[in-house]
Amino acid sequence: MGSPRDVAPRRGPRYGRRVVRVSMSQITTLDWPFERDVEAFAAAGCRAVGVAVRKLEAVGVARARALLADHGLAVSCLTSSGPFPLADPAGIDAALARTRRHLEMAAALGADCLMLLPGTDPRRSWEEAADATRPLVEALLPDAERVRVRLALEPVSPLRVDLGFLHSFDEALDWADGFASPWLGVVLELNNAWSERRFYENVRTRTERIGVVQVNDFKVGTLATSDRVVMGDGDVPLRRICRAIADAGYAGWWDIELIGPAIEAEGYASVVPRALAAFEALWR
Repeated sequence: MGSPRDVAPRRGPRYGRRVVRVSMSQITTLDWPFERDVEAFAAAGCRAVGVAVRKLEAVGVARARALLADHGLAVSCLTSSGPFPLADPAGIDAALARTRRHLEMAAALGADCLMLLPGTDPRRSWEEAADATRPLVEALLPDAERVRVRLALEPVSPLRVDLGFLHSFDEALDWADGFASPWLGVVLELNNAWSERRFYENVRTRTERIGVVQVNDFKVGTLATSDRVVMGDGDVPLRRICRAIADAGYAGWWDIELIGPAIEAEGYASVVPRALAAFEALWR
């Protein structure tokens, strides 16, 4: 593998007069350690990392900061904190303490946001889960404001009710709009959200709620969750969607997060540079 000096760092593609800020998520290289991620991302010309909480906890904040600095890499986001164990009241305080620690870690790395899986209890209705989660998020928002790291609610597939009660970009936006704080946003994960009702309307009118955009693609006919493909290998109209998001005024990070059998079969060493090139091609 080449040195980071072998490839000039990508500043991100340009769209109009703006530079589109792109990062590579460590979820894409799920089985690599932190050290290999930063070396490979920098060697591919990437300029920023979406840091995985699990990998950060394994390596420690101090070493992570040193590795990122050595490779000239910024941090877009941390993924993910939570979920809250709504079926286990005794575990709630520990979960809140864990998320507060993750906010501090995100701040130490200079991340814009911390993705948050809200959790659920399958025995509760949607409304009951929302009511139980509201005070937990409210309790965290002063901490987010204090460390200047935005919380970004992460909707998940309905198959993953163990992770959260929010299952679409649309309903996550509605729920987030019930909080007055600007320190609460929503993750826009294109693989899940691209075919939703009101998608373009939400992008256009509620841009300020987007905490981070997760970039990936989807093949029509896929029957399993977390089965993503490199941009251009699927059927999502990504050029149209990404330009609509940018035209709405979004200026945050675009975090490439790829996971699933196709990614594992191709191999991370191929996926990382190919995904970066595919993202840049969307803007030409």
